[in-house]
Amino acid sequence: MLAVMILPGTTSASSAPASFPRTGDRADPRAPAEGPAPILQSVSLEALLSAITPLSTRSGDSLAATEQRATGLDAPQIVSVYGFPGICTMGELGCHEAAAAVARARTLAAAYDRANGARGVLPAVHLIVAVAQPHPGEDGTYLAWMPEETIREWVELARRERVLLFLDVQIGWSDPLRDARRLEWALEEPFVHLALDPEFATRGRGLPPGDAIGTLDAPAVNAVQGYLAQLVRAGLLPSKMLVLHQFKPTMLTNKALYVDYAETRRIIDMDGFGSPEAKLSGYDAYARVGAEHAALKLFFHWDAPVLTPEVLQALPQPPDYVIYQ
Repeated sequence: MLAVMILPGTTSASSAPASFPRTGDRADPRAPAEGPAPILQSVSLEALLSAITPLSTRSGDSLAATEQRATGLDAPQIVSVYGFPGICTMGELGCHEAAAAVARARTLAAAYDRANGARGVLPAVHLIVAVAQPHPGEDGTYLAWMPEETIREWVELARRERVLLFLDVQIGWSDPLRDARRLEWALEEPFVHLALDPEFATRGRGLPPGDAIGTLDAPAVNAVQGYLAQLVRAGLLPSKMLVLHQFKPTMLTNKALYVDYAETRRIIDMDGFGSPEAKLSGYDAYARVGAEHAALKLFFHWDAPVLTPEVLQALPQPPDYVIYQ
């Protein structure tokens, strides 16, 4: 039995703007002090993308096999800041202006670059673009979308700064495949990837997000994976990453039925906060089951204490993706 229960990774904020009302409010955290962003020497975004052979140049091998030869399954790590712009209570990203959020990601990534030897690291921003709501709204989805113009600004920022960008959808009562299609214009970029948060997918519970912990079954995940695979093939893109958050067994069901696509990388993020023992137990129970790559979310103001890069690198299987909230 865990000494400390793993609690939900809710991203709610009482200080959210009126158009983004939230449930399960938390106290406003203080933004960490910011230092200069170091230059990461081991692996650049350009190097990673150029190392992955496009489908048009393959000779009978799967994309996954090509990637394994080119970069190795363990390289590089990805380190991101997560959240919603301007809302510090929803994650580290929101504690900073856009450019400063990228600089913060680089600073955090540099610590892993120092700790993981030759593996290298890629900084990223993990942006919540569809926020779960306590009320159904006009479309009945319990979901409020960031304006497309704002998403485009972050896409262009990621392009200029040469960092990865994850677009996170909190699902609500919507359909994940439809939501992924809504973001197709962004996902056609080689550096943009998708994340889904089952915590707020409560349609099957018959309750609004925040009143219950949601769930996402394997067929829905497979449909999104298949769609991302189509985008990769059509655009001759590097493989697409799909991040799935989890901190309870019921959030992701029937993992044994997941389909592995050569064109996608399925990443499961252990999304609970608590003691180091509880987090690492959850990491083994969730992130390493049904995932092609494992992720771990760290909470600056809710983990006690926050796990360090050195501790994570000492694990038998360090996380491929580290998310800072």
